[in-house]
Amino acid sequence: MKEKNLFEFDLNKSSKACDPCALECKKINEKINKRELSELKNKEVLHILSVFEDKE
Repeated sequence: MKEKNLFEFDLNKSSKACDPCALECKKINEKINKRELSELKNKEVLHILSVFEDKE
């Protein structure tokens, strides 16, 4: 049986997001609330996408 290293996997090929990312995606979906992207205001988009900002 081949031994797997849990720290060496490609997240780009993963079928499931990690828990923190999945939680942020859920929050974004709730903020969009089934609206078309064209219906969102510029300030809303900036606020929604702020979760992806680099905090450094």
